[in-house]
This record gives sequence, structure tokens and C-alpha cells, in this order.
Amino acid sequence: MTLQGKCPHCGEVTKEATNTWAYGSPIRFCLRCKQEYLDQRWREVAVVGFDPRSTSPAFYLKAFLITLALAAASGGWSYYTINFKHYYYTSIVVTCVICAIASVAFLGLAIWIGLGFAAKKNDWYLQESKRRLQNPEYVKKLISYGYRVPEEYLQGITDGEQSEEKD
Repeated sequence: MTLQGKCPHCGEVTKEATNTWAYGSPIRFCLRCKQEYLDQRWREVAVVGFDPRSTSPAFYLKAFLITLALAAASGGWSYYTINFKHYYYTSIVVTCVICAIASVAFLGLAIWIGLGFAAKKNDWYLQESKRRLQNPEYVKKLISYGYRVPEEYLQGITDGEQSEEKD
């Protein structure tokens, strides 16, 4: 998946390859102006959590049922028009095919999440996020951009600042 945005400093259009949910560091670096910025579309999962659609197969089961119903309805309409009107609407046939393909994809995602494959990948994203948040400099950058960081990750910063004050 490609995520497209604009650098807030120079307006350069950025295109980045990303995972489906844009899990990762929200601090981005513009290749044109060489400045970093906060991109709210990226999710630091240890801070903001996971998108509910990546943890529950119910969303995709509903999407599967809806697209399957649309495929059946458009298929039924195509059958009716071909056999009784002796004509068919290309757009209805295309709709039927696209909905059928989408329903298979949604069912696949529901199964993938239901079998725990998504949970394994999400756990990897969470561990990666926690590793980033162990870096006090990274946490300071997030805070400077107004990102809310939980107390558990502020400990290293306050300890470091207190030891600097004592010196």
C-alpha cells in the first residue's frame, strides 16, 4: 500500500510504502527539504493502539456478506435480463464480478485475522513501537510535536532531566 501526503514545510508530495494500517513512527523525514515532521496518519501503536479492524474478523465478515449479497443481486439481475430480455448490461456483469472477487478477499481477511495471523503481525508492530519509545530522544521529539506519550515512556526522560539538573 502507498500512503501519499505533503510535507508541511515545503509542500512536496510524499509517497511512502506502508503496511495496511500505517503502523510505525509518525515522525517522517522529507527528502526534498530535509526536515522532519509529524504525520498523524501513522500510528505509534504502543501509544494509540491498533485499528479495531485489524483485530476483529467481524468487520470483514460483514463486508463479506454485503459484497456477496451485492454479487448475488447483480448476478440475479444479469440472469434475468439475459434469459428474459435477451440483453445484458455490461455494468451489472462487471459489478457482479467485482463484488464476487471482493467477497472472497474479505472472507480471506476474516479468516486471516480469525486464525491469529494478524495478531502475530500486530504483536511485532507493538514490540517495534515499544523499542522506539525506549529511546528518550525519540520520546522528546514526539512530545515536541504535541504527541501524547503515556507515563511509562516518560520515566527515562524525567530521570535523565533530573540527573542533568543535579550536575
